[in-house]
This record gives sequence, structure tokens and C-alpha cells, in this order.
Amino acid sequence: MRFFSHFAGVLSILLVLPSHIGAGTTSIKPPAKFNTIVVNNSPKVELSYLDTGAPPRVTNYPTIFAIHGMIFTNLVFQKLMDLAPSQGVRVVAINRRPFPGSTPFTDAELNVIYTGGSGDAERQTQLDNRGREISNFIVNFITQNRLPPISNDGKTGGAIILGWSVGAPYAMAALSSADSLPLASRVVLAAYLRSVVIYEAAPIAIGLPTPPQNWNPLVDGSIPADLQLEAFGQFITAYFDQNLAPRSLDALEWVITSPSRTPTLYTIAAAGKLDAMQRLGSDAQTDLPMLFNFGNQLLQSYRKAFYDSATAAQFPRMKKSVLCGSKTAGFGPNGFWAMQDDQKVNGPKVSVTYKMMTGTNHIGHWDDPKIVLSAIMDLS
Repeated sequence: MRFFSHFAGVLSILLVLPSHIGAGTTSIKPPAKFNTIVVNNSPKVELSYLDTGAPPRVTNYPTIFAIHGMIFTNLVFQKLMDLAPSQGVRVVAINRRPFPGSTPFTDAELNVIYTGGSGDAERQTQLDNRGREISNFIVNFITQNRLPPISNDGKTGGAIILGWSVGAPYAMAALSSADSLPLASRVVLAAYLRSVVIYEAAPIAIGLPTPPQNWNPLVDGSIPADLQLEAFGQFITAYFDQNLAPRSLDALEWVITSPSRTPTLYTIAAAGKLDAMQRLGSDAQTDLPMLFNFGNQLLQSYRKAFYDSATAAQFPRMKKSVLCGSKTAGFGPNGFWAMQDDQKVNGPKVSVTYKMMTGTNHIGHWDDPKIVLSAIMDLS
């Protein structure tokens, strides 16, 4: 209950604060021009992206479509992108709405996010729209860039959807809403989707219960609301000495960070990348309310994406996997185990691979890109 009691106060503050919340931090000037793809024509919606381009001397390469999480833009995948071409992999990092270069939410969309809208139907429509935007991006990118499809043996080519942290529900929604896409788009996705990797999603991100042990700065009412996002960024980029052997939430470290390694936030800052990568203003304020208000829809979307037989038939060559680092914050192993437990009940006959990476934290794709990229490709 700790999460929900504090969230009510946080949400009430978000609803009345002006759009310059967090203006005490460095003001970020966006790049002069973003690469964008139109994902909806009426109204026009675009998603911005970063692209490594085709790797050198490789023709049948796989492409990872990476979806970022809370407060960090697609630039958080830069180290992974720097490495990928040498490994024969293309990476396309998408900026979700309303992050830089992508279309802001309308007032009507913001109302549903912040208040929950008129009910389940309106929330479901909104989540499906976010999913179709991701699917349309992938389809349009594939066709515009003539990406190689999955090879006959399934080992090369094709597309991998990587949903990291709060990017996970967007990956799930892309799959769960795909049955509403035009036939031509469904045909493209069926021919290309070889894997979906859910990478350190907290239980709440997929509609599963938040345990009473949970703690992070976003749910601590003693931290001023206008500092919680900044504190959260420092917290989730730290390392934690986790005791995973008992598979017990009580054995996890939820609060105290480890001195064993410098938190990733500081290595990012030392490289001069933090101001461009971290968002603490209005474009970072929509994720937490969505997680809280859309719980039923997130749960249905996740289960439809992973365990529904019709979805599996639609993507017959798509592998499903869950990835986590052993030194991430408590919500990482919590989400990892929660999905394992949920699968036993709701998808016992479905093939899902679970992989725990040794020594990585929530931003492992920055500190340890070789480990993370290798894990993604092993799972795909």
C-alpha cells in the first residue's frame, strides 16, 4: 500500500504544477533536427529515432528496435549503439511520445493519462494507440529501409523489439494491438518479428501487483515532489548487492546502494551526456500516472502479448524472453520473478526464456553494453 498512498499525493502535485516542473535543473536544447517517422496520418503523429545504420560487410543483419524507459531518452542506448555495428547488428532507438522530437500528447490524451479518463474503454483505446504507433514505426522503418527478413533458420535478419523498463508496456502493446493493424502491416510484422525482449520491467509496468517491500524515491513522500524524478534517476542508475538465491522479496535490497561500482548516472555525467539524455520536465511526467491509472489495461496487454494463442499464431517465429541484471534495484528481480510466477498460471505451455545477467544494473546497456547485447542476441 506504500506505493499507492504516496502516489496519490504525487499525482495531485503533477496535475497542478506548470509544464516547467523541474526547471531548476539544466534546460535542455533539443537537436536542431530529428529523424522522424510518421506513425499516424490523422492526426499526424511522428516518433523520432536514432539509427546505427546497416552494419558494415553484413547483409542479413538483425535490427533491434529499442524502446526507452522513464526520464531517460533514447540516448540511453548510445553505448549499445556504438558497439552494435561491430557485432553485425543494427539498432534503432525510438523516442516515445512526448520525448524530444516525437509528437507531444494532446490535451485529451493527457487528460486520460492523468485522470484515467471516462473508464476502461477509453484507457484501452489510448494504450492500443500507443502500441499501434510502435508497430507502425517498425513496419514503416522496415519498408523504407528494406531491412532483411528473418532467415529460414531464424538465426539472422529480422526484427527484435527491446522494451526496457517503462518501454516494456509499449512493447507489449505493440504486440497486443497488432490484430487491429491493416493486413499488409500484419504480414510485414509476421515476416520480420523474431523476438521480443522485456528488459527489467517493474511489476507495475505490466499490471502486476507492487509488493509492500517496494521503495524508490517516487513513492517516498518525505522527498519533495519536484525532486523525486531527479532522485529516482540517481537511485535506479546505482548498483545493489542483491541476494537472489532465496528468491525472496524480503531478501532483496530495495534501498541501500552498493559501493562496489560507481552509479551509471555519474559516468554518463562525466562523459558530458547527462543533460541531453535525462528529462525531468513535462515530457517525463506522463509515465507514472499511466502506470497507476492503466493497471488493468497493462495486465491484459501483457498477457495477450505473451500468452494468447491468437497472438502467437500472428507472430509464429517470435521468441519471447525476459532479461534482468543481478545488481539492479529491487524492482528488477521482483518483476523478473513476478513474470515467472504469472506464467505458471496464465501461460504454462508457452515458451518464455528468462535470463539473469551477472553484475549489471538497470542501465547495463551503458556500463556493460557487451554483456547486454550478447544477452539480447542469445535470447533472439
